[in-house]
Amino acid sequence: MPTVHDEVIDTAAEVLAVDRRSLVAADPLTELPTFSSFRVVDIVERLEERLGVEIDPADLRPENLHHLDALCELFARSASGAKAV
Repeated sequence: MPTVHDEVIDTAAEVLAVDRRSLVAADPLTELPTFSSFRVVDIVERLEERLGVEIDPADLRPENLHHLDALCELFARSASGAKAV
């Protein structure tokens, strides 16, 4: 069974049309030529559906959405039911 981390990486790579290695190497994700705010929305929507969670709108900030580690943490926290501090 894939982890939340794997789901985030796979989904982001799929939406941004890059391989996993390129995705993981990009920090911030805005370095990728295929990155756009529309694609971030697509990533979030797909992950919410795949993981059965809903991200708190207050957490949808650039610092959470433009970095792969932060995006993974955001969805891992939501999947576990924890609230952001």
